[in-house]
Amino acid sequence: MVIGRKIHHLNIFQKIFLWFIHFGLRIWYSTLRLQMTETCERILQMDPQASCVFYFWHNRLFAAPKLIQYRRGRTLYGLISASRDGAWLEALMSFFGVRAIRGSSSWRGGNALRELKRICNQSICDIIVTPDGPRGPRHQCKAGSLKFAAEAQLPVIFLSFKASSAWELHSWDRFQIPKPFSKITVRATYCETLPKLPADELVAYANKTLYTLD
Repeated sequence: MVIGRKIHHLNIFQKIFLWFIHFGLRIWYSTLRLQMTETCERILQMDPQASCVFYFWHNRLFAAPKLIQYRRGRTLYGLISASRDGAWLEALMSFFGVRAIRGSSSWRGGNALRELKRICNQSICDIIVTPDGPRGPRHQCKAGSLKFAAEAQLPVIFLSFKASSAWELHSWDRFQIPKPFSKITVRATYCETLPKLPADELVAYANKTLYTLD
């Protein structure tokens, strides 16, 4: 443990600045067109009587708020890093109705999973996880949240978003930003529960499922 290390949050001026960014993003999202099969749409609209975990790659995060409309009536939580970068994401996602659970594999991961367990025990909600975040390796799941979902026997939805036209950043995950008026193809796989496997096999299972969707 690093003495003096703390969870980062934005100050009021940063939040006001980000609110204007969020307003611009809502206009941006209104230009994006979603394409999915009826099966995929049914999966996204499922309302299981239990908390549900959503997994998709970190570099597809930009498109995620576009799908929140399919989860209306469900409380949404995102597993978000406790770092400075995570503070910006926490504030931005709050404008879209997503609450934050702060922690990642590099710091506060155990605390975040304990908080996640407490929330799931007290209520029914949706949990959003980018399993290769916050710093990679790219498209390689980490075991923590997968083990939690498997042990808790929670339903899981694996997602893929693919834009017809997008900018790709020179970041560790090659973060993708769909261009305005592009088409987002959405694919989904529903698992009633994850198999109870050793950590390395569970990671391989999740990697394969997400690779297949892409």
